[in-house]
Order: sequence, then C-alpha cells, then structure tokens
Amino acid sequence: MPRRREPDPFALQVGTRIRQLREEQKLTMEKLAFESELGSKGHLSNVERGLARPTIHTLKVLADRLEVDVLDLLTFPERGDRQKLVDLTRHLKRGTIRKLLKDLLEVLGPREPAKEPAPAPAPKKAQKRRSAPAKPKKKKRSS
Repeated sequence: MPRRREPDPFALQVGTRIRQLREEQKLTMEKLAFESELGSKGHLSNVERGLARPTIHTLKVLADRLEVDVLDLLTFPERGDRQKLVDLTRHLKRGTIRKLLKDLLEVLGPREPAKEPAPAPAPKKAQKRRSAPAKPKKKKRSS
C-alpha cells in the first residue's frame, strides 16, 4: 500500500503513541523495527508519522517488543482521566492490579459478562440456474 502524502489523523495518534513508548524505553527506531520483526525502519517511520495505517499484526509485533499490551498502543492518556488511568496501570505489578480489580469490584458490584452476539445465519447457498434445455438443431436436408 502506498504511503499517504498527508497523515491520517487516527494513524498519527497511534504513531505518536508508539513513538512515546519507544522513547520511554530508549529504543531507536532502527532497533525497534528490527527487534520487533517489523524489519523496516522506513515503515516504522511512516507509521509513527501517520503516513501508514498499521495492521493488527504490526501493532502486535510492536507491542510485544515494547513489552506492552496492544491496548497500550491505543490508549491516549491526554484524552482524559479514564485513558490516563489505563495508562498508569501498565506500570503496576500484576499483584497490585489484581488487588485494584478486587477493590473496584467490591465498590461497583459484580458485573455480568458481555453477552455474545447471536451467530449470524448461515448464508444461503446459491442455487445454480438451470437453463432451458437446448433446442435440437435442425438437420439440413441435402438436396
């Protein structure tokens, strides 16, 4: 896919976030690109500048190398308290997160799991149209 001339607004937000997390770990663009199996510093540069929309696979390999969840690449702390809270949890140890979760559930009460959507009906098989039987060709009579 060719890169854009102008940044895509959401891709730019994601790219800026990737850059923030990369710089937090003091990684160069080249090191992140090659250690994440992305392999291309140029592609990473385009992602960080919003000129390329990253695929789910790209987000996964970058998150794995940055040692964060994909969620963290799509969390923008400057957008509000909830996202700031989510961002802060990535710095906590697993036990601390479990305790916070337990405390929240005591305050909020148990939550019902989201219901899975009903499966979509199976597509109808296309029936082959049967064409009308071919008319027999008339034989030419020889004179």
